[in-house]
Amino acid sequence: QWYQRRVRKQWYQRRVRVMAHPKTMLGGMFGENMSRFTHVNESGEIKFESVSPEVFKVVLGYYTDNVINVPYNMSMSEIKEACDFFLIPFNTTTVTSKNLASFMNELSNDGARRKFKAFLRENIVSVMAECAMKGERECHIVCLKEEDVVEWDPEYPPQIGDDQLSVVRNNELTKFLKYIENREVAKAVLGDKGLIKIRLGIEGFPTMKEKVKVKPRGGIQVSYYYVQRPFIAMSWEKEELRSRHVDFMNVPTCQVPQTSSTDEQPVPQNLNAVDEIELVEQVREGSKEREARGEKEER
Repeated sequence: QWYQRRVRKQWYQRRVRVMAHPKTMLGGMFGENMSRFTHVNESGEIKFESVSPEVFKVVLGYYTDNVINVPYNMSMSEIKEACDFFLIPFNTTTVTSKNLASFMNELSNDGARRKFKAFLRENIVSVMAECAMKGERECHIVCLKEEDVVEWDPEYPPQIGDDQLSVVRNNELTKFLKYIENREVAKAVLGDKGLIKIRLGIEGFPTMKEKVKVKPRGGIQVSYYYVQRPFIAMSWEKEELRSRHVDFMNVPTCQVPQTSSTDEQPVPQNLNAVDEIELVEQVREGSKEREARGEKEER
């Protein structure tokens, strides 16, 4: 009987601390609306299949000690996912860890995700819309600094390939995309938006003429000065496979038989009714020409 009372007392204390954070998922589950949002099995248990027991035990520290103490060898990304699942703030006030590098990296990923969504909304979507209104279904954006000077010779422009380049001038975006991890986060955000063929990296972009060389046999060769700047390439084409598909089922194939006479023409196979009629007429005309030629030779 003492043991049951003791257990009930501990459960009551933990329940009060959970309800002290009503904005979290656990606080809402065990609050006034517990019967509406909580599903209890036959054993009276509530299961969270998306969170491992080890991570859940660590996350409960937020309700007992107001802070989550993450062990050194525990995955910080799993802690971040658990905090998002239970609606617990993930910051330096609520989470501590001896592995400071892993903690800072996860904070950077979270901040980069929010930052790139802002860049996408304010700087990138408008450029994509301009390409879309021209009938394009993909976009290649080069991110330049605001102080970059671009002066191309209209008579001798640089060779930039078949891609139609679009330019965004933003120092913060250029600095943001120079980190590999930020580009990975940006790629994930674009993928969540339904875009395909996403590529992010650093490439050379021609800015101005560096030198002009006259070829010995005539002609002019213009060299440009290149700067390394980040780029974003993506596509929103829905029927990519169908637009590049060629149907070979209705293409007539020709088989050339081996003949000893040079006057006989090869007969194509797999023709429709109209083509067969035209072929018969051609054969008749050819036979008439050969007969007329033979009569001339006899005379």
